[in-house]
Amino acid sequence: MKVFKIIPALILVCLNIHFAFAQEISRESKKQIKAQEEEIRVNEEMLVSGVKGLSRIKSRLEKDKSKKKISQTEVERKEKIIRSVESRLSSLERKIAKQKEELIDFKKSLNIVVEEKKEAKIVENVVVEEVSNSDIKEREEKLALAKQKLAQQIKESEEAFKRQQEALRKKNEELSKLDNKLKAEKKAIQDKLTEENRQKIMEFEDDISVNEEILISGREGLKRKKEKLEAAKVDGSLTKESIARRSSVIERIEKRLNKIEREIESKKEAIKKLKGA
Repeated sequence: MKVFKIIPALILVCLNIHFAFAQEISRESKKQIKAQEEEIRVNEEMLVSGVKGLSRIKSRLEKDKSKKKISQTEVERKEKIIRSVESRLSSLERKIAKQKEELIDFKKSLNIVVEEKKEAKIVENVVVEEVSNSDIKEREEKLALAKQKLAQQIKESEEAFKRQQEALRKKNEELSKLDNKLKAEKKAIQDKLTEENRQKIMEFEDDISVNEEILISGREGLKRKKEKLEAAKVDGSLTKESIARRSSVIERIEKRLNKIEREIESKKEAIKKLKGA
């Protein structure tokens, strides 16, 4: 996905932009610059949270698919959720890029020289070892010993595996019965719902799933920001203006997350009403 490739560069550029003021600017202009910068930071935090949430959704889907826990219909439904999240994150990414361009243009209109520094990419070194005949012989001996050890381990594990196999077979039968029971109960509930209500419930559940992932990641990021700010207050490494600006960003992120939380609760209540219809 494009978002994963953009995130590091996006944050990197944000951290390495320096501004040289050619002349004094008005208090109103400074206020406007500050507001735009805070909005960019808030959106970047939401973007990072969204990417983390998307990663968890994908990981859970792959595990469910590998263990064959879900039907093909459910797979297609979750893949649709993933595409929806990717689309939203891509839109947010484009919005951030546009906001940065607008901010730079605004500063240039005030005769503020914008100097942008980009860090060079770090390329991992690859070490190539020379191979001699003696090296090969030594490695062959080590390989032979490793094979013998592996053969012994396989033999020992086979007996343990046979004992576990029977226990797992019985457990699987129990789980299959439980699975069939749950499916029957689920079908009985679904049969009571109209097709229209089922579609609405699925849409609400999809939105809830996405928002919950974003909310989890957002809360984690917000907690880290608060801890860093409190530490900076204690050691006195920030000016009052910097503390005020960071506090403002934290407050705006918190409001955004609270709004998402309210949306989740609202949709959960809507689902309850639809199921009771």
